[in-house]
Amino acid sequence: MIEDDDKFKQKENLEVKSEKNLLRPIIVIITFLLWCTLLSYFFFPKVKAAINDSGVVPLIMNMQEEQSTPQRGIKAIYYSQDGAKVFSFVTQKRGSTYLHDTIEALINDYPEVALKNGCISLVSSKTKLIGLSVSRGICYVDLSKEFLSSPSYKNYNAYDQIKETLLLDDKIEKVVILVEGKVLDSNYFITQK
Repeated sequence: MIEDDDKFKQKENLEVKSEKNLLRPIIVIITFLLWCTLLSYFFFPKVKAAINDSGVVPLIMNMQEEQSTPQRGIKAIYYSQDGAKVFSFVTQKRGSTYLHDTIEALINDYPEVALKNGCISLVSSKTKLIGLSVSRGICYVDLSKEFLSSPSYKNYNAYDQIKETLLLDDKIEKVVILVEGKVLDSNYFITQK
């Protein structure tokens, strides 16, 4: 009988040890949750302001809208004998942003509305858009070397057409045009006449 009592005592000690082992992780988890709550309380306003200032949320919303439609409305400048005219029209999506699609439209599209008004694009149709990015209000457009063979018309040229078209966007303050990674001088087309 004495042996049975010893076994009984050993089982009691095991149960007490397992209760103590469970208590420690629970205290760690509660401490971690309290720490996270305090951090989020103090830093949430700063994080929220940083997210709002970064413009990530509107960008995500625009990307969701753009993915739902295969076409996109754009504005572009085309030239006629009477001067530069702004046309709004719908073009197919070719890139991730409307600015990308706008440049692609100047290269490849001749909207019916512009043609009826005798307007043309001066950007060579052999030009390829290598890249387009916007940073702090400056739009960088990288084009292939075929852009240099774009014609001029009266006092108008392809450089000005791209620049003026991109400046139609209120968020763009300046346009930098590159040809295969090298900045193109704005006087290039003027000196080629």
